[in-house]
Amino acid sequence: MGLRTAGPVAALLVLTALGAGCGVVTSTSAAAPPSSPIPVAVPQAAPPPSDVVAADGPAQPCTGSTLDISATAPRRDEGGAAVQELVFRNTGELPCLMRGYPGVGFVAGNEGTRIGPRAAATGPRAELLLEPGRAATAPLRVADAADYPEAGCRAQEVRGMRVAPPGGSGGLFVPRPGAVCSGEPDVPQATVGTVTGR
Repeated sequence: MGLRTAGPVAALLVLTALGAGCGVVTSTSAAAPPSSPIPVAVPQAAPPPSDVVAADGPAQPCTGSTLDISATAPRRDEGGAAVQELVFRNTGELPCLMRGYPGVGFVAGNEGTRIGPRAAATGPRAELLLEPGRAATAPLRVADAADYPEAGCRAQEVRGMRVAPPGGSGGLFVPRPGAVCSGEPDVPQATVGTVTGR
């Protein structure tokens, strides 16, 4: 009697054996993760250069590069001192700010060596906005060097003075020949007042 096997069972066994023999491998692929969005660079406006000042920004201090500085002819006051006005004219294109008192020092020689102390500030302090083309003044008083004891004065001839704008920088040479104290007398030889509009 021959061996019999059920048809469907036999077919299943045959297919399983064939599959194993042929090295058939079945697998399920995992679902791909969702792709991350690619960042997009947003263009940023470049910052303005640090040395650019807006035309409608605050006024800057007046400097020697935008001023013409001169002096009126000296006149004698009741005490015999020479009195004159320092004149500051705005030659720039923008208004500039003047605060307080000019810096005044007497100079001698071709190198502009300073002689004696700076002029002492006197009187109330003022502030003003100097428009282009406009001028402001400050009073300068210089006593005669001969009125001081020689021991404290030590008179010396000068060519003129170096004048810096009130509250600003960049002093300019203003001619004013004469004798000034190279020492420091008890009473200042030169005094300068605050700036006022002209």
